[in-house]
Amino acid sequence: MKEFAGNVALITGAAHGIGYSFALEAARRSMKLSLVDIDVPAMEEAAKELRGMGAEVLTCPADVSVYEEAKASVDATMKKYGRIDVLLANAGVCTAGSILTMPIKDWEWCLGVNTMGIVHFVHEVLPIMERQKTPAHLMCTASIAGLRGGMGMNPSYFCSKHAAVSVAESVKSEVEASGSDIGVSVFCPMYVATDLYHCEDRRPARYWDAADPFYRSEEYQTGRETFRKNIAAGMPLEGIGPRLFRAIEDNQMYIVTHTETIPYIESRHRAIEEDAKKELTIHQ
Repeated sequence: MKEFAGNVALITGAAHGIGYSFALEAARRSMKLSLVDIDVPAMEEAAKELRGMGAEVLTCPADVSVYEEAKASVDATMKKYGRIDVLLANAGVCTAGSILTMPIKDWEWCLGVNTMGIVHFVHEVLPIMERQKTPAHLMCTASIAGLRGGMGMNPSYFCSKHAAVSVAESVKSEVEASGSDIGVSVFCPMYVATDLYHCEDRRPARYWDAADPFYRSEEYQTGRETFRKNIAAGMPLEGIGPRLFRAIEDNQMYIVTHTETIPYIESRHRAIEEDAKKELTIHQ
């Protein structure tokens, strides 16, 4: 996809961080915008800034982990604009804790937003793009956590991001088989200086049990503080939006911003290959 002016971009997690950076670049390219976020005040402030740049903007309050809310935002976008040309399924959250102690509600929240939040929008938007029969692009925000081996203190996040990568790969395979002019990308950065640390402030009540002692534990507090420091020291947001649009223009599938992580990715695949060889030996 090379042309953007006048086309429509639907962006989830659009009020902050990567989503907002992408929206800024979309506005600079004269795209029409549909912003989706659970943080309504921040989303409206973002919309105000984007309209100040001359962009046409629709705001859609939604919890992306709820299919009905995701669908409603897609329906609202189609009602206003009649088309969707670029989807950035970007909304994300992060939890901290051991697989032995992390509450199930944390798993449900992380998988609900990071994985099902992508599935909900792909399920609704991909058929629209197929019917349009015009160049379009679908991009998911995952993480380097979706390409390398898991870490013990963040199992739900790693699991959700591996699933996000798999969703993008499955969509890529399907659109290639259909011959559609739809590009697919998955963004797998390392730490980026976003607002992700504050996602706890926007956690829906159904994913939270204030009485659970885990949230007062040293394990949880230490994990949260470590995460805060890593996010704060991450790569700056400046340049993220243009980088993602270059990936769309080049139809780049895997967007890895930190090349120093490639050995970690390779080591995981080497380990898989070595275990597969052992399996072959067993059956010979």
